[in-house]
Amino acid sequence: MAKKESCLLILVKMLILISLLIAGVVAAFFYLRGQLNEYFNRGETIEVPDFKGKHLVQVFKEKPADLVIEKADEKFDPRYPKDFVIAQYPEAGTRVKPNKKVLLTISLGSKQVNVPDLFQRNLRESRLALLNAQLLEGNLAYIRSGKVDRDRVITQSPLPAMGQAVQGKVDLLVSLGRGPVRMPLPNLTGKTLNEAQTSLTAWGLKPGRVITRKDPSRPSQTVISTVPAPFEPVGEGTTVDLLVSSGNEPGTAKAGDLERFEFTAGAAAEVTAAPAKPRDEPKPAAAAATPAAPAAPAAPQIFLADDPAPPQVVPPPPVTPPAPGAETSQISFVMPDGFMPKEVKFFQVSREGRTQVYTGTHKPLDLIKVTVPRIPSSKIQIYINDVPIEERPVQ
Repeated sequence: MAKKESCLLILVKMLILISLLIAGVVAAFFYLRGQLNEYFNRGETIEVPDFKGKHLVQVFKEKPADLVIEKADEKFDPRYPKDFVIAQYPEAGTRVKPNKKVLLTISLGSKQVNVPDLFQRNLRESRLALLNAQLLEGNLAYIRSGKVDRDRVITQSPLPAMGQAVQGKVDLLVSLGRGPVRMPLPNLTGKTLNEAQTSLTAWGLKPGRVITRKDPSRPSQTVISTVPAPFEPVGEGTTVDLLVSSGNEPGTAKAGDLERFEFTAGAAAEVTAAPAKPRDEPKPAAAAATPAAPAAPAAPQIFLADDPAPPQVVPPPPVTPPAPGAETSQISFVMPDGFMPKEVKFFQVSREGRTQVYTGTHKPLDLIKVTVPRIPSSKIQIYINDVPIEERPVQ
């Protein structure tokens, strides 16, 4: 036992001596290195500036006149843009003799790869293609398309064959397939209630609630407006509510009913300002005459939700600007980011009803400024592609 303990003690002593010897050698190395550096750089010396992270143009502007700059190497590095310094030798702060060469490693920027063509590929195929190209899937956006099958790529950004940094992102616009068949609701304003309901049934739509409103300027049982609004795309079986004139008689419309209906700008004011006729005054000939049997309505033209409206469809009535001298407010709205232009509509809702005050097509991030009449307790509803986006009070 005593012999084993003595061997272990000898081994520990040897390890301690070896460690001390190694520490002495390292200390001697650094000491001699400092002495040799001072010997060879004795006399006039220059401190090497820090060039790391700077552009080559800036390096040559800032370098001391007695230093020589040379490119030692170039390599791809996503941390530094092209022509920026990644590393240098000697390091910054080292003192060197005049005309000493400073070697720089220069960045070539991020390695560029070609973006693959993902058109009409499904999402699984697209992700695999991006992975093989050392790219990442970016933002996904979805729209309906009658030309590209569901869950397949319609377009991409960047476009195919364009350069993109390794691990860069590629945004995709993906198809939701063919949308439901829709048609623009024809303008029923001015038709009799019976004609309007017959037409709706013939077009595969459902006549809905009938709301009457006192309107001396129109014969009784004449359609004033509809919900959905005229020319708005509707699908088969959609229920259409009708706002109908009751002539000089009180209507059934309640406080919130009129806010749902869209009027041609200025029409609501004209109806309100029209003088009331005496109750015993003969009715207009158009109202007194017995209406003829309605002719079979022409079938409206059918189109897909994502297809552009056919050129033969009559556009909505033009928007009437506010009357000169009337108090107005300006509504500003920034289009959301995206891939393509969209249709924007502004509706002003007041006690007199719902009036379209602006319509137009705008690109992503466009700034829209619309001047609207300042009507007390009114508000502006903003729609993009017939989808409600925002509602603001008119101040």
